[in-house]
Amino acid sequence: MQTKKFPYVMYWILIGIGILSFTIPIFQEYGIITTLILTLLCSLFSWAIAMGLRKRKFMYLSVLLLISPWLLLLSRYLIN
Repeated sequence: MQTKKFPYVMYWILIGIGILSFTIPIFQEYGIITTLILTLLCSLFSWAIAMGLRKRKFMYLSVLLLISPWLLLLSRYLIN
């Protein structure tokens, strides 16, 4: 029973780390570069897990995590 839950737990941990990486620019001057790299890695690995689970909604969440830092940069550019 434990092995069936493990991919889901790993998926949500990776998504959580990717989302929490948006706090890095608050504490570092060039933290957006770290955020881009961290969200890229987290989204790719979570997308691979979602492919293994064959969950389309999880794949969509992984792609949204992949493009979210770029949307953040675009919104900062448009606001300033």
